[in-house]
Amino acid sequence: MKQAVLLIHGIGEQKPMDSLRGFVRSVWTNATGLHGRYAGADAVWSKPYNLSATFELRRLTTPQNSAGIRTDFFELYWAHQIHGTMLTHVFAWARSLLLRSPSTVPRQLRLAYGLILILLVIGAGLGLYAVMAKGPILSHWMAMGAGAAILPAVTAILVNIVGDAARYLHPAPTNVQRRNEIRKAGVEVLKSLHEPAREYDRIIVVGHSLGSVIGFDIINHTWLQFNEDTRGRENTANERLQRLEAIARDLADGRSGHAIADIQAAQRAYLAELRSNGSRWRVTDFVTMGCPLAHADVLLARDRDDFNDKVAQRELAQCLPTLEISGHKPPKRLFSYPSERSDRIPHHAAPFAPTRWTNLYFPSAFIIRGDIVGGPLAPLFGAGVKDVPVKTAQNFGFFSHTLYWRPGRGDHIAALADALDLADSRKYSVDAVSEHCGNEGADAPVGSISPDN
Repeated sequence: MKQAVLLIHGIGEQKPMDSLRGFVRSVWTNATGLHGRYAGADAVWSKPYNLSATFELRRLTTPQNSAGIRTDFFELYWAHQIHGTMLTHVFAWARSLLLRSPSTVPRQLRLAYGLILILLVIGAGLGLYAVMAKGPILSHWMAMGAGAAILPAVTAILVNIVGDAARYLHPAPTNVQRRNEIRKAGVEVLKSLHEPAREYDRIIVVGHSLGSVIGFDIINHTWLQFNEDTRGRENTANERLQRLEAIARDLADGRSGHAIADIQAAQRAYLAELRSNGSRWRVTDFVTMGCPLAHADVLLARDRDDFNDKVAQRELAQCLPTLEISGHKPPKRLFSYPSERSDRIPHHAAPFAPTRWTNLYFPSAFIIRGDIVGGPLAPLFGAGVKDVPVKTAQNFGFFSHTLYWRPGRGDHIAALADALDLADSRKYSVDAVSEHCGNEGADAPVGSISPDN
């Protein structure tokens, strides 16, 4: 068996392969318990990467692991697509975020929002005072010298780090081409991983920081080209689809009797059903770390009401997918619709029906502790998202945004390994699921499905 892991890096002055090498070292090279008997000392080889237009990238491949699965690690490198960034791009994005009613700011960002406003007021006051005050010439030149020393460093941070987020998250006319090029490259890579000649049984998409937003986008755009693979086929099965839709209805109605493990088991079972019906979709898991989508009602919408409208209009995908009122009599709430024959097809905003979503985050406190960029996603993107709070002793727990795969005391590496599940230990038997659904119907409890380890 073969599986592919596609890592999407975050903001900043990233160099090709730096993120991928560190990531592979943590989740594979140092995870010796996962190695097969012939893994060798380094247990990984660097091979040509023929999915990318740049020769800077390589494919890191492993021998078979303890479950007999070989893994190819790829990096979606996008930093070179962001160029020409100026302070005006950053200020335009900042203006769209700050000029809002304080009541629309998410609770977890209110302290940071208030602090930024206070600093802006103080900075403006000091600048005005420096211009209008009539002090000694020496003090005037000292102030100018301090400004000349600090300004380049602040500018570099704003342009080279914050600027990446500003260019991708703000759909201004000057940013549209940059956003388009990154998404296009990502969709092309993900489509290439699905090609039959590559023989991948499973694809895992992993995003860190802004890379998790890019991963969310490319999964949605790629799904559009795969979710109708079963159109017009005869004798397709829908038992697991019906079961997953029943769970989605329960979650929408606030019935919390479904453990997240059972929800993800039903998703994996549905993916097996999709494949048996002819679908070529292979993305089993989306893993996010330090994901800014925790603040999507600010970053992707004007406020929470606008975010909910985009969800209702199927512009933003949910996990599990948003339900629609069908034409049945009596009407039913489903996320699938009938095709020309007997099968049903999930709608265009349903990639997270067959794809599990696991989100890791360092809980934030007082801005500097943990990771203020990330946070839980389930409140915005659905109860099917598995939110996993993690901790690390690195940096004494301060400013943890870049530490998700850096070794150190804490549970973050173990949580990441569990989310990736490179041994695919949570793969559920297709035969067991089929027999179970056939005997007890679509509304039987998922918990009785047997794992095939």
